[in-house]
Amino acid sequence: MNDQGITRRDLLQKAGALSLLALAPQFLGACTLGDFSQAMLDAETAENIASVLWMDKYDPAKIPPDLAGLLRSKTNSPKAFGARMTAHLDEMLANPENFTPDYTERYNAFKAYAAQLSPHQAYAMTAMLGLDSSRGYQELPSAITFSFPEDDRPWFDIQCGWHFYVGSAFTASGDEYGIQLMFWQVALLPDRMAKEAGLTTIENQMAEIHFAVSRAGDRHYRAKPIVVAGTTGLISFASDPYDYVIGKNFMRSRQPGSLFPLQLRAWGKDNIQADPVEIEIDLTLNQTKGYILNGDAGLAPSCGGIGTLYYSVPNLQLDPANSVLRMNGQEIRLTSGKFWYDHQWGPGFIPAGNPRSEVLRAANRLADADPVGWDWLPVQFDDNTELGLSALHTHENAQFYHNTAPEAPGTMTTACSGSYVDEAGTYVPVTGTIQVTDWIRSTISHGQYVATNTWYPNRVEVTMDTPVIPESRRVFSMVPIVDTGQLGFFAHGSEYSEGAVYIEDRNGTRIGRGFLESPGYADEANQILLLAGMPQTAEMRALIAPPTFTPELKASAAVFLAKPENQALFLEEYGKCRGL
Repeated sequence: MNDQGITRRDLLQKAGALSLLALAPQFLGACTLGDFSQAMLDAETAENIASVLWMDKYDPAKIPPDLAGLLRSKTNSPKAFGARMTAHLDEMLANPENFTPDYTERYNAFKAYAAQLSPHQAYAMTAMLGLDSSRGYQELPSAITFSFPEDDRPWFDIQCGWHFYVGSAFTASGDEYGIQLMFWQVALLPDRMAKEAGLTTIENQMAEIHFAVSRAGDRHYRAKPIVVAGTTGLISFASDPYDYVIGKNFMRSRQPGSLFPLQLRAWGKDNIQADPVEIEIDLTLNQTKGYILNGDAGLAPSCGGIGTLYYSVPNLQLDPANSVLRMNGQEIRLTSGKFWYDHQWGPGFIPAGNPRSEVLRAANRLADADPVGWDWLPVQFDDNTELGLSALHTHENAQFYHNTAPEAPGTMTTACSGSYVDEAGTYVPVTGTIQVTDWIRSTISHGQYVATNTWYPNRVEVTMDTPVIPESRRVFSMVPIVDTGQLGFFAHGSEYSEGAVYIEDRNGTRIGRGFLESPGYADEANQILLLAGMPQTAEMRALIAPPTFTPELKASAAVFLAKPENQALFLEEYGKCRGL
């Protein structure tokens, strides 16, 4: 991690050392900066750069000279992104993992489209890699002692990670806004390959920003996901004080030695309707409770080197003296609010990956994996207690996923688990049941992100069965604060629902606020192929479909695990797994 704090100026000096900028004055004598930049940047990449710099449209004249040099560099070119992707595909083709589906046909098909890739196309293609793609990334431990604020940093040397804030904010007159902000990052190459390609950890990143505001009784306003590559110099991090920057958007501590108080700034444009709406936040959040380690002491899970490290901080109080929301230039002073912070990171999450242990891989092949997806429910009651709950997708509820039928599905019931946090910040594990009793269809497209017409959870009824929770908080409903749906997309192609809800007791009395998050409901195949610049044919859809394990693969895994020495090794390796 010794280079994670590298700045844009550091990258400029590196580019200068490679003589990438020395030719600029001579070149500009015959050609404007705009001509050169547009030759290097496709329209969509230019749009993302403009958005992350809070520009209505890409204007080369407004690009700082040091940044312009990086945008023109060979490292940031479509040819370079294509070459790096091809090298990654070749490495996996040359070193297939046992007890793993055969991806030869898939990876060779990808190579046919990988000669030149925009950063976004490389990112989307990376999301379609197979279970073997987790090889080479830093592995998770089977035990960890967290240290804060050190572990609040972005873990650029891990395959995937995100910092996530959701909450409800209010004006003096009682107007209510649900706000979501997430910084998401993915390392395109394993660390060794990135170094061989001459990339720093930050240059190896793709970062995307999710930003949305729901105005109660109105509608959901969401910017398209903004995605930029680390090779642009638009991503930086400094540790003390904490300063995580993507373009002009940032998470910034207001004092040394601590993440909080934390300032969040973000800008975006909702282009869903005919008249675009600019949204912007400048919020300061104060910590009132400690860190909640999710799963097994923050391992959620960790098994065979893959999984996630995961913690939360609930009940972040909005600072009214330093918090403002802007919509289409109108400044809205916020007088109160309560937010939830999640930080999660690890290898083998997106795309899904293999354990590093051979016996664990074999054990994972004995049965098909559960569908990918979940419902996540952060609940913040008015009495300063909280619940953080999740419900993973299961085979039993398969009829409710990828559902585009004319009529909404019936009631979906599934188990949930998580933590209950009391007023003092003490947290304990809890279990319960959720029922989705109302659904809403995704019908909104946003530029190249196309509506799937999938049904998503809209209203959820929760029943908790752990006695430590006060009886008045064990049964409640989650009701959206808008009737228009709160749908969005990841820049790699996944559609999801995420938005603010009222928490109502069984009598319909509001007793708090929360958020409802539901990824994994839509069939994302066509969308991800579109973003990767690949044909949306039946053949390509079949190639990228989640693998089913053949009878032959299952049988070979069973024979392998039947050997006494492998049974003993499996028990040893499985005994190290946490948070399953």
